[in-house]
Amino acid sequence: MNFIFKIKKIMNIKISNLSKVKFYVLILLLIYSCNSEVNINSVNKNQLNKETSLYLKQHSENPINWQRWSNSIFDVSKELDKLLVISIGYSSCHWCHVMEEETFTNDSIAKLMNDNFINIKVDREENPDVDQAYMTASQLMTGMGGWPLNVITLPDGSPIYAGTYHTTSQWNDILKRIVRLKEDNYDGLKEIAANVKNGVKDVNTIKKQEEISDFNSEFLNSNIEDWMEKWDLEFGGDLAQQKFVSPSKYLFLLNYGRIYKDEKVLSHVKNTLDVIGSSGLNDFIEGGFYRYTIDNEWKIPHFEKMLYDQAQMISLFSMAYKVFGEESYKDIVSNTITFLSKKMSSSDGLYYAAMDADTDGEEGKYYSYEMDELKMISENTDFDLFLSYYNIDVENPWEKNRFLLLPNKFNYEKKWMDSNNISKKEISDLITIWEKNIINIKEDRTKPRIDDKIIISWNALAIIGLIDAYDAFKKQDYLSLAKSMFKELKDNSSRKGKLIHTYKEDQFQEGVLEDYAYLSKASMRLFQATGNISYFDFSKKVVDNALELFNDEQSDLLKYSNNEELFTKVISIDDGVTPSPNSIIAEQLFNIGHVIFDDEYLNLSDKMVSSVQKIIDGNINSYSVWANNILNRVESFYEIAVIGPNAKLITDEITRNFTPNTIVVQSNIESEIPLFIDRFFEDETYIYVCQNKTCQRPETNINLALEQVPYIN
Repeated sequence: MNFIFKIKKIMNIKISNLSKVKFYVLILLLIYSCNSEVNINSVNKNQLNKETSLYLKQHSENPINWQRWSNSIFDVSKELDKLLVISIGYSSCHWCHVMEEETFTNDSIAKLMNDNFINIKVDREENPDVDQAYMTASQLMTGMGGWPLNVITLPDGSPIYAGTYHTTSQWNDILKRIVRLKEDNYDGLKEIAANVKNGVKDVNTIKKQEEISDFNSEFLNSNIEDWMEKWDLEFGGDLAQQKFVSPSKYLFLLNYGRIYKDEKVLSHVKNTLDVIGSSGLNDFIEGGFYRYTIDNEWKIPHFEKMLYDQAQMISLFSMAYKVFGEESYKDIVSNTITFLSKKMSSSDGLYYAAMDADTDGEEGKYYSYEMDELKMISENTDFDLFLSYYNIDVENPWEKNRFLLLPNKFNYEKKWMDSNNISKKEISDLITIWEKNIINIKEDRTKPRIDDKIIISWNALAIIGLIDAYDAFKKQDYLSLAKSMFKELKDNSSRKGKLIHTYKEDQFQEGVLEDYAYLSKASMRLFQATGNISYFDFSKKVVDNALELFNDEQSDLLKYSNNEELFTKVISIDDGVTPSPNSIIAEQLFNIGHVIFDDEYLNLSDKMVSSVQKIIDGNINSYSVWANNILNRVESFYEIAVIGPNAKLITDEITRNFTPNTIVVQSNIESEIPLFIDRFFEDETYIYVCQNKTCQRPETNINLALEQVPYIN
């Protein structure tokens, strides 16, 4: 960020209170002033009608000569010495739609862009590496990011400007000043680009560690204490104006809370999940979770529904059910899986990427109701009671004249019933009437658009979620669905021996590290649930391929992609709304190493975790899977191997329990896997609890075996 400080020093101005748009416009206005324009006729036409991506197709009728991301674009831009506009978004993004309708359909904007820039539209779900590279640049340049992400670059793709949503006038102003800058001070633009490029390079440079870290509980405990100060103890989650769940945070806290018997941590997780489950984030009619809420009480959602959120919420509430035994969590898991199967399932049994926030050009219209509709829903029941149950303030509509329904549930339900002097049976009967009427009203509405691309990594997360749900509830349908999804992915997710990232019809995108990481974990979880050795072999093969394909000579971590078109390599380490693929690879290496007694895998995993320990210190809430990797090293880690003819039956009983710092595996046949060697007997099934390649006395009694693991109640 030295270039920002340099500009501030030259200008002698304060920028802390300026918006990113005003900041850059101010720089452009004050440093450069010239009326000349560059008028270069475009040699291209809008090519997006050839694409299968819903997001790209949404821009195919724009007067702008949009191209998709490809190497040929950079060949042209360098030859013509033409700047690029790289605009990144996704199909279910509300503000992407707004900017498209307001700005990218504007003829004068189109002429300005076509005459002076080569214009690239990027579906961030198809090209997540492109998104990550330019999002990093945006965060360095402006301190923030979001979508749509609009970046202006040199012909080689190096950023000189980044911003998110712009009004038409803002975008027009920015484009004109960039055009003047290129004419008047191209060297100045190149200097800015060089500084940005170096800044992004620094972010993605994590040096090799000469020694393995000394992992200790004090590191975790002090970071948890720091994190606690950011907790919202009333509404759950972290203190923030907008609330995202990031399920991996709470999976780590469940593990930490159980291992250290920390009731404060467990109480925070339970409160968070109770509030979320009964909040505006959860679609109580059709199932599924929205991406986030725009308020701090989880009331007002931003209405898009993403596959990765559904998948991870299934895992989270399944694991939480094991810890807390809350029946409402079981209902949430069931409703979320049903939502995926009914609303987002493809003909080949996989899940589509996302469901749009908008219908008929309005955000949330499908999920909100006008006053006359509220009266139709309440039918002939007590209207005031109806308004109270759904937390409707008729004097304060959500937007314009529309209202959201936010039902009272879980720990709020009894208090509400007592205050309204109504029984459980009475309110249940009323809810049945109300929800039937809600469904009837929604039947006649325009349905949200479905982005029907298949994303390998997100479907792998769904498989993991289904296995976690199977472990918790032993519903055979969940396991069967996970197995059929995995078979479909395995059969269709490779081209020339490498994984792909997305596919739709005959188009596909090359795989990135998250595809390898998540698919490897999905295969490992299937091995744990079934004992089928082919799942283990595939999991190990995928990890081995990732190590080879994405090796980064400068670090102990793996590159996010091998995209040579990018202006920088990308090393992804943050565990955000989805886990870092590097943290999952480290987890996989650790688990594989414990199953096959391979010190090389364990050492590789140790190096990966060691390389990020200093980075995550003080900000562990953004690196929760890494934190869990450290937890596996700080406290004893156990292998539970169930071997014999009744292995699956016994394993199913064991995995009903919450088992942190433990890997549970099984085999009903003799196996060459080191953990299983010489431990199979045809007439008996034994449970082996092991640590560091040494097993305790085998047991046939489940309770006696689990007593050997102090974390399992």
